[in-house]
Amino acid sequence: MTLRKTLWLLPLAVAACSDNDNAAPPPFKDLAVVAARAPDYSSGAVSLIDQQPPYASTNNLAPTTSDIVVRSGGDHYFLIERFGSDRIKRFDPENPQTPAYTYSTQDAGDTQSSNPYDLISAAADKAYLLRYGSGSLWIVDPSATDEASFKIGEIDLSALDDDGIPEMSAAILRGGRLYVALQRLENFAATRSGQLAVIDVATDTLVDTIDLPVRSPSRLLADPEGERLFVVADGGFDGSFAPLYEGGIAVVDTAEGEATLLVDDGTPEDAPYGQIADAVVVDAQRGYFIGSAGFGDDQTLYRFDPDAPATPVVVEGLAGVGLSSLAVDAEGLVWVGRSESAAPGVTVLGFAAGAETVLAPLVDTVLTPINIDFVTVAEAAR
Repeated sequence: MTLRKTLWLLPLAVAACSDNDNAAPPPFKDLAVVAARAPDYSSGAVSLIDQQPPYASTNNLAPTTSDIVVRSGGDHYFLIERFGSDRIKRFDPENPQTPAYTYSTQDAGDTQSSNPYDLISAAADKAYLLRYGSGSLWIVDPSATDEASFKIGEIDLSALDDDGIPEMSAAILRGGRLYVALQRLENFAATRSGQLAVIDVATDTLVDTIDLPVRSPSRLLADPEGERLFVVADGGFDGSFAPLYEGGIAVVDTAEGEATLLVDDGTPEDAPYGQIADAVVVDAQRGYFIGSAGFGDDQTLYRFDPDAPATPVVVEGLAGVGLSSLAVDAEGLVWVGRSESAAPGVTVLGFAAGAETVLAPLVDTVLTPINIDFVTVAEAAR
């Protein structure tokens, strides 16, 4: 059941229990939220896109730095300003230019950037804030009405890397556990494999670690029909920033605490897809990843089978172009960030009869998409 359908059922159930038999559920609007940057990385902003055709967009909202990501809060969203900015802002879609709040992600006495990377919501009043530049993961109250009430705890992960900063890059909640991807770099070089820190959400304590067969993990994905996790990893770079090709897509058996490689990015001499830049899983038989052959507009979108080691398939029309990010909405549509500086935006893909269908060739975002998430808000609030 999709998020939109779930939201419609809730007011219907309430109405059925009330004296007002004529009460109708309020209409809801589904929006894509896009963090975007200038082609020269000089600035950034947010775009809001209606998830219904013709996919109308509103761009250049809340201008800021270029090192940003957005994260959904359900009916609102957060803008995370990363390295050197060290802030998190909460926005309501009906007022996208002015944040409801702006809170620091720095501890008192911090001498270097905490570099906030992501926010993983566990409840309306509890979330986990990944801090890439710190060994301390924050537990926060995203509903806090003042900054003093925002941070409510922390989890020390510093012992999981020799330098005390394990580079926590992604996380996901699954079965009462928070799985946190750790890159464990040395002076930006991926000298060893990544790791998952496993945290008990009930006690907020580290209970296990899982070694990964890939370096530089960047995203964690849930199996839509099981308890597995998928780890997306670009493989990292050496000390001179040459790609190592020690990445790919790994599958984690959370019950056994073991990880195996599903998609291998190859070697420096033979890299069939380039580096794996991003990925999504739609269902048990279909996922997508971006293979990147370089820093320019030289990316390709591949379809792969999350349930079997089959050869990935190139998605027609999306080979050797500029691609930046992927997301899947509640209807199972795939949103593809387009990074060509001359025509940045988002392509929306469906799937029918064994092939992709293009629902929106290019939704203009003015700036280059960094990441995409989704919110659902009542029409009356807009």
